[in-house]
Amino acid sequence: MNLTARNAVIVARREYTWRVRSRTFVISTLLLMALGIAGAAAPILITLFVKNTAAQVGLYAPTASGQGSVSVDLAALLTANANPDPKNPSIVVVPVDDLDVARQEVVSGQLAGVLAVAPTGQPGEYGWTYYDNGSPFGQTKLRVQQTVNATAFQVRMLAAGLTPAQIVQASTPPEVSFEPADPSKTAGEGPSATGFGLGFGMTVIIFIAILVYGQWIAMSVAEEKSSRVMEVVLNAASPFQLLAGKVVGVGAVGFTQYAAVAVPALIVLLLQPTLESVILGTTGNASGPATELAAVLTPQLVIVFGAFFVLGFALYAVLYAGIASLVSRQEDLNPLIGPLTMVATLGYLLAAWTMAGLIVLPPAIVDLLSYVPFLSPYLMLARYAAGQAGDLEALIALVILAASTLVALWFAARLYSAGVLLYGQRPSVRNLIAILRSAG
Repeated sequence: MNLTARNAVIVARREYTWRVRSRTFVISTLLLMALGIAGAAAPILITLFVKNTAAQVGLYAPTASGQGSVSVDLAALLTANANPDPKNPSIVVVPVDDLDVARQEVVSGQLAGVLAVAPTGQPGEYGWTYYDNGSPFGQTKLRVQQTVNATAFQVRMLAAGLTPAQIVQASTPPEVSFEPADPSKTAGEGPSATGFGLGFGMTVIIFIAILVYGQWIAMSVAEEKSSRVMEVVLNAASPFQLLAGKVVGVGAVGFTQYAAVAVPALIVLLLQPTLESVILGTTGNASGPATELAAVLTPQLVIVFGAFFVLGFALYAVLYAGIASLVSRQEDLNPLIGPLTMVATLGYLLAAWTMAGLIVLPPAIVDLLSYVPFLSPYLMLARYAAGQAGDLEALIALVILAASTLVALWFAARLYSAGVLLYGQRPSVRNLIAILRSAG
């Protein structure tokens, strides 16, 4: 190992061991691990705690079967329409004989609400009135509205002479196939909702890593600068070696924390069907989100994500470090790194809003922006995960990003070596230009 690599490794090892042994890192990592596992297991936990909390709704329908209407069992229809999964009902319909008493039970909390039904005199037509104390946007009220809609449709169809089988056929929504507009693509090829969601999640991970760990580097450099430790360190290692060591060390800290959080959460997510079977006693959904995620999370996508994570973080991190070397006090740090933070934020928002459809840009513009180094860790990665970009496009973007990172490292190293001359001075454009010339 040559001197340059050895010095960089020493700096990286110091940054890594110092940070991972800190109490802040250990506590924050444990908390994030717990949050990640809880988030992955949220569907199971929610089902476990709310599956037996079905709302009781009273049904007052003394003349619903006859007198100008068709003979139907409204309680059975409402119960069936309210509970697609009979094993886990959300509403229990309870027939009541006295509307006034039922309304008092709603007031006292014994019933979630009471639905009063009366025929209008026209076959299949009823008047529906729902009494409750809940919010206008309560979940039970919304479920009752949906249930009434479905039930009223079925009753009208029965009054029109349709059989139950014909009603089921008439109410079954048609299947709509979605095909790519490009004739060169095969049927079913193209972006998926799971791919969009996974790509969005990956861009969030990169964005948080850039902000959190990039600012860690900036604060570390500013601290060394204010304590004049940098002058001593630069006598033993070159600015390039010091920069590379800091970026690698803090980047390794980020990878460690992300792996500690992501791996357990991903395992729980992929094992959801098995966990549902063990905890809830169900058979699991063979075609659920976990299965779709496993199909989208291919080894190629994992490799592409890792490459964009490393290079995207390195690009911003070296610039954070170079800019931080210009300040003599930590109080002066935020105004200088603010513009770079804004660039990272705007790049992320542009990618997120473009992929979500909040910003509609011509496809050619989106393709071009995907190759911009400050945007490609977000935009190209999201497009690749959604199936809108191929391997070659991702590779070209990675090559451009890698070259840009080397240029940024060279520029930041010059700032590092020049920053020593700025002790006691507030950085300005004129001073920066003069010192950069002298550093050359």
